[in-house]
Amino acid sequence: MKKIAVGIDTIERLKVRQEIIFNQYSKVIHLTRNAPKKRDDLISTGSMYWIIKRRVLVRQKILDISSVIRGDGSKGCEIELDKELIHVIPTPMRPFQGWRYYSSEEVPHDLSRNNNNDEEMLTDELNAELIKLGLY
Repeated sequence: MKKIAVGIDTIERLKVRQEIIFNQYSKVIHLTRNAPKKRDDLISTGSMYWIIKRRVLVRQKILDISSVIRGDGSKGCEIELDKELIHVIPTPMRPFQGWRYYSSEEVPHDLSRNNNNDEEMLTDELNAELIKLGLY
């Protein structure tokens, strides 16, 4: 499932926002108005692919999806996500509202870590340049 990270301009900012959510709820959640119809498939094998500045850059495994009643009494949906942000091959994406499902053929592949097995990844700017050059 792909979703635009509204108000987020970097992966680091997404990480900070989710740390705030985790500190408040003891889990990483994303609240949305409607529940995904493919709930069972998403919980067993799905991920939330985050679109940041018109590019899919990271994903998180979906752990659970549950219906909730919001503070104003309206129905909502809570999507619980794994804390780990997994970098994917940056993929250009046009804006849309809500979320969209990926077909299995179009899902971006994960980026592998560098050969030293440390946590350092390429910067967003460098990834953007590699995309422009067609090297992904």
